[in-house]
Amino acid sequence: MIWGRKLNTKLQQLLTGGPKPIWIRYMLILGVVTMITRLGLDSRFATTSFFYCLIPYLIGVILYVFIPQPKGWSRTKRIGRHLLATLIVMLASSAILFEGFICVIMAAPIYIFFALLAILMTPHQADPERFKKSDVFRASFVPLAVIIVSVEGLTDTTSFPREEVITRTQVLNLTPEQIHANLARPVHLDAKRSAFLSIFPLPERIEAPKFEQGATHTAYFTYRKWGFTNVHKGETRIAMKTVKPLFVETEVTKDTSYFSHYLQIHGTQIKMLPQTDGSTQVSLTIRYRRTLDPAWYFGPMQRRAIGESAEYLLTHIIGKAPENA
Repeated sequence: MIWGRKLNTKLQQLLTGGPKPIWIRYMLILGVVTMITRLGLDSRFATTSFFYCLIPYLIGVILYVFIPQPKGWSRTKRIGRHLLATLIVMLASSAILFEGFICVIMAAPIYIFFALLAILMTPHQADPERFKKSDVFRASFVPLAVIIVSVEGLTDTTSFPREEVITRTQVLNLTPEQIHANLARPVHLDAKRSAFLSIFPLPERIEAPKFEQGATHTAYFTYRKWGFTNVHKGETRIAMKTVKPLFVETEVTKDTSYFSHYLQIHGTQIKMLPQTDGSTQVSLTIRYRRTLDPAWYFGPMQRRAIGESAEYLLTHIIGKAPENA
């Protein structure tokens, strides 16, 4: 296939040409990637699959085209080099754009996956004979598939349901009166959390003047995006909408915490069902809205976070053993 060899030769010339040493290319690529990412974050596409799927893929293509691959390297080594370049550019651009560590951790897997598609689904540069019809089909099909996946979230028609309800149920060795007493206590979130929940900073303080219908509790958050600096302060106000002997309902009336960038929590419901042995079956329901796409990626992640949070509250707050036990 003469035309395939000529095309591959031109590709090789493009890869071996350009600014040298290589760090100059990295700086130029980093500038382009940072600009693309900034434009995406400032647009209405910032929470859609367009930003989390298509842009990482385009970045992967840029790295594949403009970062030269040493001759004689195996495909595995080339993929490893591409992965390293992806990580360098992702972390560097995130630092330049003042993105927090939570954003980086949450987005890294999907970012890396789509960036790697650029090299995984393209011909092996070192071998012109590999540029076959199958390579042409694969290199053409993948961009089309990425574009299709990237339309999720752009309109209501291309979005999956966002409203979510998570319920966790436990049988607590407490009476409803004791559960109400726990809810009226000052909140201390000092119990050990799961490794996944430990990623998310806890509120620095919680103001809960009274546990009664109509009262408002406020949690104050200080999120240090880089661990020690780049601070974002916010608060979450929770209204005690209904307080009955066997039913408690809360409603979030204001949320400016860092959580609000990822999901919107509407409120909670606590249902108590006394058992014949003196224990109480308690169901905690959390209602929230997913704001990030794609649903197949962020949906399970957020359901896990909310589910583990509900279990934590049931075990360490609602179901805390009485102090005189």
